[in-house]
Amino acid sequence: MKHKLLLPILSVITLSSLYAAPAGEQLFDTKCAVCHVKVRPSDKSTLIAPPAMGVMRHVKIKYTTKKNALAFMQSYVMNPQANKAVCASKTIQRFGVMPSQKGALTEDELRLITIWMYDKMTPPSNIMQNSTQAQQKNTPKSSPFLISAGLPHMTMLIKQNWDNPDLALSPEQKEKLLVVRKITIKGIKSLKPKIIPLEKRIKQMTMQGADTSKINPLINELARLKADITKVQVKCIHDSKNILTKQQVKFLLKG
Repeated sequence: MKHKLLLPILSVITLSSLYAAPAGEQLFDTKCAVCHVKVRPSDKSTLIAPPAMGVMRHVKIKYTTKKNALAFMQSYVMNPQANKAVCASKTIQRFGVMPSQKGALTEDELRLITIWMYDKMTPPSNIMQNSTQAQQKNTPKSSPFLISAGLPHMTMLIKQNWDNPDLALSPEQKEKLLVVRKITIKGIKSLKPKIIPLEKRIKQMTMQGADTSKINPLINELARLKADITKVQVKCIHDSKNILTKQQVKFLLKG
């Protein structure tokens, strides 16, 4: 009895996918292809947006189930934000954040397009390989800062929106922000290389059973270094906010 009930359901799902394929591709060609080519061309200078195949590769790496991938795509297309993007930051810097497609696409059209893109773009074997590499690359690492979450990465946010007309940085602001960025990077580069090996050494000594009288001074030194690098981070946020208007800060921190 269960098999008899299951067959009609499977038939509906199959027919839905079959219908989505031609309809989804046709909609993509008319609604999306004006910006997003399907595959990367030999001359990348002609691109005005990331190729769809590349976008799907990033989506499938981050969202390992079809349900979650489609939910992300359908949400992002209607409400795109830099901090939600799956593409690399350099891609966002080059092309900017895509405009919202509210009013340009209906929910049904978007659903058909995203189903077709998920089903037809990027072979599963490549996805599995890329997903494994991404997981290895994104394995959580110890933060050099005392406050590991809750503070914005101002230099990255500003860089991603450097020429974004919605942020509208003036030439004077850009000049001042570049100085802040230079000072911040110099401070972090001088401290971070000391923190990582020291932290590793403390872990090794602890697991090897070293006496705490030898470990505690290293912990004190690690705490001092992390305090210093956190001060650099906090000063960067403070100085950047003083250069930006309240509206610009709100734009960068939205979402």
